Amino acid sequence: MTDRLYQTLHDITFLSILIRLFLAMLLGGILGYGREKKHLPAGFRTYMVVCLGSALAMMVGIYVTELTGAADASRIGAQVVSGISFLGAGTILVTRQNQVKGLTTAAGLWAVACIGLALGAGFYAGALICFAALWISIQILRFVDKRLRTHSKNIPIYVEFTKVADLSAFMTYAGCNNCAISNLEMTRSNPTDQNTSVSATMVLHFPEATSYAQVVEVYGALDGILLMKAL
Repeated sequence: MTDRLYQTLHDITFLSILIRLFLAMLLGGILGYGREKKHLPAGFRTYMVVCLGSALAMMVGIYVTELTGAADASRIGAQVVSGISFLGAGTILVTRQNQVKGLTTAAGLWAVACIGLALGAGFYAGALICFAALWISIQILRFVDKRLRTHSKNIPIYVEFTKVADLSAFMTYAGCNNCAISNLEMTRSNPTDQNTSVSATMVLHFPEATSYAQVVEVYGALDGILLMKAL
């Protein structure tokens, strides 16, 4: 009985097709739901559709191979991986604060497509284990990341100043309070005018763990600061 069920689930049958596509919808939807709640790009529907499409593509490759005996079942799956790479690359953006956005979105789309391929090939164990690892990475480890960002000795920030002199005063104040500055990148709205507004990204290094709220309270109150935000 067990051997018969195993064979049924791994052959391309109507029942196995239903199970594989259902699992693709379920696993892709669960991974995308967390992003949907946080209003992030590529949420519930995107993850579900990517996982479903890749599962079907893999089954098509297997079906064509069994039907003709000539085609390579992995070819279609390889094209899916390449196509998802282009799709994911389109979600990666560099903001005007020189901050890279969308890396997790791109990686998540690629990984959920691989889960779909595994389900389409009938590799249920690999798909479920990968799903569990992805869910842990996305849902649980973000609390660790949040903790590290909340209390750290190194805090990257983006600041807008009224003029260049205010940036200089900011750096002097930081140095006098045992705060080192690194990775400074400055952009002036008008390069020929010294009195024009200035934006800068930098990393503040403190001798002890400091929260971003403390940085805003102390450094955000300095004269000439128009905007301050964490990176």
